[in-house]
Amino acid sequence: MKFSGPEGKLESPELTADYESAERFEKTRVGKLGVFFPSGFGTKFVPYSYMDRAFIRVHEVDGKLCCGKATFYYYRLVFVHDGKEFADVISENEKLTDAALAAIAQNAPTVKIGYNT
Repeated sequence: MKFSGPEGKLESPELTADYESAERFEKTRVGKLGVFFPSGFGTKFVPYSYMDRAFIRVHEVDGKLCCGKATFYYYRLVFVHDGKEFADVISENEKLTDAALAAIAQNAPTVKIGYNT
């Protein structure tokens, strides 16, 4: 299986095995080597060695409906390298996004978790 990493295309049996055994959180998979998620027509791989920080950004969207207003929340799992956000994954499920971030923290103790840590 081929993956797209921050520094180009990647393909190895070890990476494929990590992808297949990774814990799933909707479309995000958290493995022992890094995080996988769909991107375009392929799968993006973010290795823990490249990731400096990961955090969740909450987007609040006010929607106008026929019968009034409603507020919707979207959660982005954001990845940072050298002080710059380089990738994110969007979800509507707060619990799964929180669980994915917790899995990243467990698998990669060197990655800073949260926005201001």
